Amino acid sequence: MTTILVATDFSANAHWATDYALELANQLHARLVIVHAYDPNPNPFSDGIAATTEGQQFLAMRHLSKLRSQMMRVTKGSVEVEVVASPGTAVTSLIEEAANQKAGLLVMGVVGDEPLEARRVGSLATDMIPHTQVPMLLIPPGAVFQKPQTIVLAVDLSQPLNALSIDTARQFARILEASIDIICIEDEPDEAQQLAARHMQDLFRDQPHTFRFLPGYDIATALDTYLSQHKADLIILLPGPHSRLRLFLLESDTQEVARLATIPVLAAV
Repeated sequence: MTTILVATDFSANAHWATDYALELANQLHARLVIVHAYDPNPNPFSDGIAATTEGQQFLAMRHLSKLRSQMMRVTKGSVEVEVVASPGTAVTSLIEEAANQKAGLLVMGVVGDEPLEARRVGSLATDMIPHTQVPMLLIPPGAVFQKPQTIVLAVDLSQPLNALSIDTARQFARILEASIDIICIEDEPDEAQQLAARHMQDLFRDQPHTFRFLPGYDIATALDTYLSQHKADLIILLPGPHSRLRLFLLESDTQEVARLATIPVLAAV
């Protein structure tokens, strides 16, 4: 993970994600790229410089440069920080920039200017989860970076496991030197799930970990109950493929957990 990409919209809550990303980049000795997507077709009724595309880009770069300078002061130059102002929609810009920068991780804040609305129905960050092509770390308001000691990895053993996603989760825990609590929400695991559980434990045999089946049907509720009894610094989920129709009608488990969680959530893809 040599490059971390963090998105910002300059909102009041954007600093939670940028602050977390900066500390994580410092911890991992990674390059940090800050991206802001701006509208290339500004409102013609805007005043002054904001009424032109060039003006939008200028304002974006001015904010980004100020943010970069602040970060350089905080880290005393120990983190390489770059800034990008990208014209277009946030989803498209972030996907393209993640590829251009060869990012190993995308960091986004869960909420922007409307935290209550984001917690109720989701946000740009949760909408981004089905589209991301790199691991995505979602930061809730109030989350301050501290090196994770314990990570909760929630898996669905009723479905075929994605080897790449599991490897992403394993490598993330390894580079952070964190232990992993692997959980599966299942009241009565069948023989195939028991076999998959043993396989999961074997995959993590070289890392400190635990495994348990938890009762329940809703992953967000089960996780909330589990985290009320066990301390954890990070949640990792393995997003599965969903049809466009299902995503249009319903949010995924990963989106729901990220929307409601009070600690960072990693969507491992």
